[in-house]
Amino acid sequence: MKKIKYIFINMIIVTLIAVAGIIIINGRQLEYSNDIVALNRITIEASKNFEHLEDMNLQPDTGEFAIYNLNGELIYSHGYNAETMIAAVKKANAMQNIILDDKVLGTVVLAPTYENIMYNYQAQIIFILSCVLIAMWGISIVSAFYINRSIIRPFEEMKDFAKEIAIGNLEINLKMDRKNIFGIFTESFDIMRMELKYAREKAEKIEKSKMELIASISHDIKTPITSIMVICEFLSVIIKDEAQLAKILSISAKAEQINLMTADLLNSQLEELGELKVTMGSVLSSDIGNMFELADGREKIVECRIEDCIIKADKVRMQQIINNIIDNSYKYADTEIWIGSKLLDNSLFISIKDMGNGVAEEEIHKVKEKFYRAKGTENKHGSGLGLYIVNDLMSKMEGSVSFRNEEDGFIVELELKLV
Repeated sequence: MKKIKYIFINMIIVTLIAVAGIIIINGRQLEYSNDIVALNRITIEASKNFEHLEDMNLQPDTGEFAIYNLNGELIYSHGYNAETMIAAVKKANAMQNIILDDKVLGTVVLAPTYENIMYNYQAQIIFILSCVLIAMWGISIVSAFYINRSIIRPFEEMKDFAKEIAIGNLEINLKMDRKNIFGIFTESFDIMRMELKYAREKAEKIEKSKMELIASISHDIKTPITSIMVICEFLSVIIKDEAQLAKILSISAKAEQINLMTADLLNSQLEELGELKVTMGSVLSSDIGNMFELADGREKIVECRIEDCIIKADKVRMQQIINNIIDNSYKYADTEIWIGSKLLDNSLFISIKDMGNGVAEEEIHKVKEKFYRAKGTENKHGSGLGLYIVNDLMSKMEGSVSFRNEEDGFIVELELKLV
């Protein structure tokens, strides 16, 4: 489109130059040699010697002229040979009747001068320039229309189509028009789109199958791990030998780690598959307190105060959220935990605080990301999914989760909507 603009700019410049030339040419003041004195001399001489015009006393610088009788016939020529007066008058510079005793004898016609000829050329040049300009603009407009229809517009359509493909919109169709020069490329672009769409659908199927497999395996692993933990719990009660009991407790702890990692992985894959559903209902704040008690297997919670109210939540998912938060505190802080709450703007805010070192300020906004683990946690077991799942479930329950550091610890704050 820019090239067409440049063409029209150049055309306008050429037009302005041509118009300026026409104005200059048309404005020139051409002087015509209407030599009245010379004409009068010739007329006087002709009236004196009309019967013998060859005897006229002419000056050496007398220009060309011709004399015609009353019938318009040439009777004398001085360099000007127009056969009839009608022909002579068409190009004449000036003319005057020959009169003697109030009687018209004939007519003297002066030949056209150089300036008169130039005037005719001037008119012809202006006419030709005008015709050239009109033709030039006509051709340019037709060419611009053709270029726009056959090149620019198809190219713009292909460019827009490429943008849509680049952002992943593979459902858009590209119009086929074999009349423009990009016709064959248009077809090739659409074939490319179909191939990309097919490849993406195939990749999505493979990815979904992979996630289903991981979810299935994760779910299947939980059953034997649970059995191991139950057996370890049973053995820890009946075995009295300290060395054996330590080994049993170590096995139980490792099984617990595997169980937590498997749960995180399973939840992540179910969320990707769209199967981590949330069913909203009314939940008593006292039930939330019981959930914290159930999640606190190591009895790290020193204080738990939940304001009396009814919130909108999914009880199963709420327990899962609390489990993940308490487990994170166990892993990364392993300190006492304080739980408080407040009612504000139709919401219940629950803060869970431990005495750990927290998260570096430049990383705190990343803890909600999937698989993200903060620096210094490399020696801790975990998959980086716990807080990601917390954030996802809170969003689905119309709430939110936030994190902040304080001088004496780290706080996770949940916002839950009241009924």
